[in-house]
Amino acid sequence: MIISEKPTAARRIAEALDDTSSPVEIKKRKASYFECKRGRDTLLVVYALGHLYDLRQTVKGWTYPRLDMEWAPKHEIVKKAAETKYIINLIKRLSKDVDSFVVATDYDIEGSLIGYLTLRYACKADPKSAKRMYFSALTKTDLEAAYQGLEPQLEFPMIEAGCVRHEIDWLWGINLTRALTLAIKRVSGWFKIVSTGRVQGPALAYVAEREREINVFVPTPFWVIQTTGEYDGGEVELEYFRKRVQNKQQADTIVDELSGKTAIVDSVNRRVVSQSPPVPFNLSGLQSEAYRHFGFKPSRTLAIAQKLYLDALISYPRTSSQKIPKSINVKLILDGLSTNKTYSALAKQVLQGELVPIQGKMDDPAHPAIHPTGKKPERRLTPSQKKVYDLIVRRFLSLFGEPAVKESLRVDVIHDEHKLYLRGLRVLKEGWMSFYEPYVVTSERVLPSLDTGDLIRLTSVAADWRYTAPPPRFNPSSLLKKLEVENLGTKSTRASIVDSVKSRGYTLSERFELSTLGYATFETLNRYVPKMLSVDLTRQLEAEMAQIQERKNSRGAVLKKAKEELLTLLESIREQEELIGQELVAGLQRYWKAKQEIGPCPSCDNGTLIVVRSPKSGKRFLGCSNYRDGNCEVTFPLPQKGEIVPLDKQCPDCGFQIIRVVSRKRAWETCINWSECPGRREDLKALEKRRGKMAEEVDSDE
Repeated sequence: MIISEKPTAARRIAEALDDTSSPVEIKKRKASYFECKRGRDTLLVVYALGHLYDLRQTVKGWTYPRLDMEWAPKHEIVKKAAETKYIINLIKRLSKDVDSFVVATDYDIEGSLIGYLTLRYACKADPKSAKRMYFSALTKTDLEAAYQGLEPQLEFPMIEAGCVRHEIDWLWGINLTRALTLAIKRVSGWFKIVSTGRVQGPALAYVAEREREINVFVPTPFWVIQTTGEYDGGEVELEYFRKRVQNKQQADTIVDELSGKTAIVDSVNRRVVSQSPPVPFNLSGLQSEAYRHFGFKPSRTLAIAQKLYLDALISYPRTSSQKIPKSINVKLILDGLSTNKTYSALAKQVLQGELVPIQGKMDDPAHPAIHPTGKKPERRLTPSQKKVYDLIVRRFLSLFGEPAVKESLRVDVIHDEHKLYLRGLRVLKEGWMSFYEPYVVTSERVLPSLDTGDLIRLTSVAADWRYTAPPPRFNPSSLLKKLEVENLGTKSTRASIVDSVKSRGYTLSERFELSTLGYATFETLNRYVPKMLSVDLTRQLEAEMAQIQERKNSRGAVLKKAKEELLTLLESIREQEELIGQELVAGLQRYWKAKQEIGPCPSCDNGTLIVVRSPKSGKRFLGCSNYRDGNCEVTFPLPQKGEIVPLDKQCPDCGFQIIRVVSRKRAWETCINWSECPGRREDLKALEKRRGKMAEEVDSDE
C-alpha cells in the first residue's frame, strides 16, 4: 500500500508506477483508491485527503485547563470532515491484506505526520516497518526515481516535531480561547468566542503596535523644491540637493533666488552597474511577488501553487530554499518548456548558453526552490493559475540570464550656492530582464547630451508643501514577511495566521486597519496577560520544536515546558477574569455598534441609520432607528455581500453618505443612495462588467 496525501497525487503515483500506465480506480461508496501492477507486485495507492486524524480532549466539558488529549478520527471532531470517515474505513479494510507500506505524502512536517497517523491508526501498522517515497515533483520521472530509491524508514524526528507542534498549538488555542470566552460569559452571560493562539497573539500585537504608531504620529510640514529647466530647446527636470526644506521662509528664499536664473553644469558623473538575476523562488518569495503583481493574498497564492504542483507543473511549493541543486535536470525542464508556444523562444535562447542557474542563500533540506517541471498543462488553466504559473516559469528562465547592465547619470548643476541634480538612467544590456518581463520594469530617463560648462535656464521653480507620512499599515504580504523574519510559525502556517487576524474581526480591510474588537482584545491582553502577545515566548517555543527535528531536544521535555508556561498564563487570567471580561465586553459592544450603525439619518433629525435584516427574506438594508416608533420609514438597499464600513464623506453627485464595501475579493466605495444616485449608474454598469470578468476567474483554489 502506498499512502499519498491527495486524490490527484494518488492518481499520478499510480500512473507513474504502473507497468501498463493504465491503473484502475476502484470506488467504494464515497471513497476510492487506485490499483496498479509493477512487476510481480500489486500496488494499492490510497489517499489521506489531508489530515484524517485530529486532536481532541479526553475529558468532556467546555472549560479550562484541558491538558490531556488524544488523536481521533477527524470526522468525529469536525462536522465538515464527514468525507474522511469513508476514507478511513476504506484504508482499514484494504490494509488487512497488505504486505508492506510506503508513505508518499508531502515531504515536510505536515505530510510526514499525515502518513504516520494514517499508518498507526487507520492501517494499524508499525510505522517503523514502513518505507518512504521522497520526491519534489509529481512527474513520472521523479516518482519512478523515488520508488526505486525508497528510504528504508520514515523521518521520525520530523514526525515528532510535527506531533508536538500540533499538541502545543491545540493546547494554547483551546485553553486560551476558552479562558477569554468564559471571562466574557461570566460578566455578560454572552457566549461569544474570542479566539487567540500561540502565534495569532503576536501577529495581532504587530498590527496593534503599528496602528498605535500611526495614531500617535504627528505629521510635520516640509517643502520640496520643484524645478524645471530648458536646455537646447528641450525641457529637463532638476532635483534640488536638499530633498526637504524644513520651513517655508527658507523654501521661499530658494524659489526667489533660483526663479528665472541660469545654472551651469558643474560636473557629469556616469556610473555603469551590473545587476544579477533575482534568486529562485521559495514560498515567501513567490507569495510576495504574487501580491505585488496580482494582489493575491499569501493563502490564495499557496492554494494556487499547490494545485499547480498536483498537476505536475511545478515543484513542491512549501519550501524555504532559494537553490536549484545539481540533481535537478534543468536541461530536461528547458527542453519541455521549449515545446510550449508561450515560452519556446525564451527557453531555446537559454539552452544556447551555460545552464548554471543563479543561487540564493536560503536552503531547505527537504525540497529545492520552486521551479517548473517543463511538463505541458493537461487542462486549461484558470486565469489566476495562469498568472502564478507564468510568474514561476519566467522567474526560472531569468535564473540563467546574464546580468543586466545599466548606466546611471548624475549631472551636477549650480547657481551661486545652490546645487541641483539631473538624474538619468538607461539600460545598456537587458540580460536576465528580457526573460522576466513583464515582472520587471525599469523606468528609463534619457537626458540630453550635457558637458561641463553648459547652461540651463531655470524656467519654473516652486516650493511644494508636504507633510511627513506615518508608517504604512500592514498588508497580507508584509505581515507574512514580518512573521517570517521574526521566525514565528512555519512556511505552511503563516498564510493562515495572517488570514485569521482578519477573519476574527480584528482588522477592517486589506490594509489591516485595527477594528474596535482588535483594539479591545490587544489592550486587554497587553494590560493583564502580556505574555499572550509575547514574541519572545513564541519564538522560544519555535526554537525548542525545531530542536526536536535536529535531535537536540525531546518531545516530552518540550511539551512539559509548554504546559507549564500555559498553566501560568491560565492562572493569571483566572485571577483577573472579571476585569478581563469587562474590557472585552465593552470592546465587543463598540465593535457591534460600529458594524451596525452607519451614520445619521438624512430624513429625520435624531435618527441613526442602522443595518437591518428582513425577517422574511434575510436580506439586509439600511433603516432608521426611529422606524420602530413609527417616526421615520426611510430605507436604503445594501449590497448583500461584503462588510459595510461607513466613511466620513458625502457623495459629490447626490450628497448622501459614502460607505466602503469590503468583499472577499476587493473593496469599493459607493453612496448609500447608490440605487438612485445619477452618478452611480455608470459605476453600476462597470461593476456588472467586472462581476462577469471575475466569474470567469473563480476556481476552487481561491
